[in-house]
Amino acid sequence: MNHKIDSKSGDFYVFVVSDSTGETAEKVARAAISQFSIPDVHLKRFLLVDSELKLREIITEASEKKALIIFTLVKDGLRNIMLQESNEKGITSIDIIGPVLNAISYILNLSPERKPGLIHRINDEYFRRIDALEYAVKHDDGQRIDEINEADALVLGVSRTSKTPLCLFLAQRGFKAANIPIIDEQSISDVIYKIPRGKIFGLVSDAGRISNLRKERLKRMGLPFMADYISKESIEKELAHSKDLYAELNAFVIDITDKSIEEAAADIISRINNK
Repeated sequence: MNHKIDSKSGDFYVFVVSDSTGETAEKVARAAISQFSIPDVHLKRFLLVDSELKLREIITEASEKKALIIFTLVKDGLRNIMLQESNEKGITSIDIIGPVLNAISYILNLSPERKPGLIHRINDEYFRRIDALEYAVKHDDGQRIDEINEADALVLGVSRTSKTPLCLFLAQRGFKAANIPIIDEQSISDVIYKIPRGKIFGLVSDAGRISNLRKERLKRMGLPFMADYISKESIEKELAHSKDLYAELNAFVIDITDKSIEEAAADIISRINNK
C-alpha cells in the first residue's frame, strides 16, 4: 500500500530522479504541483544517477520521507530497480519517459538507444543550425565580408548560380556558409585571398540556363530586360572571368547545371568533412 500524508499537515516531498539533467521530470513535477494549494512542498533533485547503489539510497530516503518520486531513467536496469523497489516499499513512483519509449519502440519495432542526455545533443544540434542560418542570412551576397573567415564554406558565383539557396541549405545542415557575387570583371576583396583554400567553392553553370533564370527574375521584379545582364555572350564572359578567379583561389568548382541544391551541398559537405 502506498504511503499517504495529510495535505493539511506535514511536509510533502517530491523527489526528481534522473540519469541526466532531470529537466523533463522537474518540469512535469512543477507543472503538477502548481495545480494544488500545498503549503510545504519540498522538491528535491537527484541528477546524473548512474549506479544501483545511489538509486537504492534515494529510494530508502524517499521511503523515510514518504516522498513521491518522479523519474526519467532510460537504462532498463535502473528503471526496473526503481519500479520494483519503490513498489516494495510502498512508494509512489512515476515513470515519465519509460511508457513513451516502450510505445515508440513497439510502433517502430526498434530498440531505443537508452543513452542519458540525448535530448541535449539534439538541442545542441538545433541551436547550431539556428546559428548557421543566422550566419547565412547576415553574410548573403557579400555582406559583412570582414567576417567571412568564420565560415565553414565560402561560395562564389555570378548572378543566378544558386548561391543563396545553397548557403541556406548548408545552414540547415549546421554549416556556416557565406556567399560572394562575382560581378562582370570586377576585382574581389583581398579578404577572400586570406581564406583557407579548402573553404572556397566556385559555382558555374550553363550560360543558357543562367540567361533564362535572369529573365525570369527581371520579369518577376517588373524590370526591363537588360542585354548585358541576360545575353549569353555577356554571361559567357562572366563565367570565364569567374573560372579564372577560381583557378587563382584554388577553389573547388561545382557545375550546378544539372545538379540539385542537395547534390551541390553534398559535394561541399563531403569536402568540408574530409579536408
